[in-house]
Amino acid sequence: MPAFRAQEGMPYWAELTSSELRKSTYFYQQLLGWDIADADYRIARASGFPVAGIVPQPDSVLLPDTWITYFYAPKLQDTIARAEELGARVMLPPQEVTLGTIAWLADPSGALLGLIAPSDAGAFVAAGEPSTPVWHELSVTTDFDAATEFYRQLFGWTLETGTGYAAALQSGAAFAGIADLKGQFPPQVPSFWQSYWGVVDIAAAVAKVPQLKGEVLREPFDSPFGKLAIIADSTGATVTLCEVAEYVEDNTQEGEDIFAAVAAAGLL
Repeated sequence: MPAFRAQEGMPYWAELTSSELRKSTYFYQQLLGWDIADADYRIARASGFPVAGIVPQPDSVLLPDTWITYFYAPKLQDTIARAEELGARVMLPPQEVTLGTIAWLADPSGALLGLIAPSDAGAFVAAGEPSTPVWHELSVTTDFDAATEFYRQLFGWTLETGTGYAAALQSGAAFAGIADLKGQFPPQVPSFWQSYWGVVDIAAAVAKVPQLKGEVLREPFDSPFGKLAIIADSTGATVTLCEVAEYVEDNTQEGEDIFAAVAAAGLL
């Protein structure tokens, strides 16, 4: 499995807050083939590489079970201060965890996001293949223009904006999207981040979901990203699955533009 060096302001980690750790662990072990050790902070691994965390629901934050997308913020306090200047609210103040220091914010559109300053200075991420995140997307249910401007200013993102959608770019390759979904959800639904998880065979993956006590919310459908499906896991957290091919070794050499190589391979 390839690993890519983390870039400041880019998605770095995904974490499931779970009301029933054992049920969540079993669900993802069976669905995505993860190896998950039994611990207070459960790290999920694909091919030996850490790809996600599963943690108990924190007592201080009242949320349904949900996936949280974390962004790489090595200067964590500075990023939090800037986010507050731009209208974000701190939902969980900085705290030490297994991987480093984290914080939760609510952006001006109401979406929950995480920030992380990893304890490992040489931070790497796995992405773009089965059992790893293959895309990250913010669904904006309020003010799309305000949301895009927030992330542009907070992380310095280059955004390619079209009608109702903006793609965040790094070295010309897209790594995340912001979708204008105002009016497509009830008024009480805040904006939300989600990570798409890669599977080799989406039909086979979806067929497993009811057997694992989950629910298929939307059967597989074609999209610009390929075949997608939307499910709820065994404790109710919403998950988007995306069909992707197995990783094939390329000829990227050390020092080459890794983002361009990943884009050329169709992984971003």
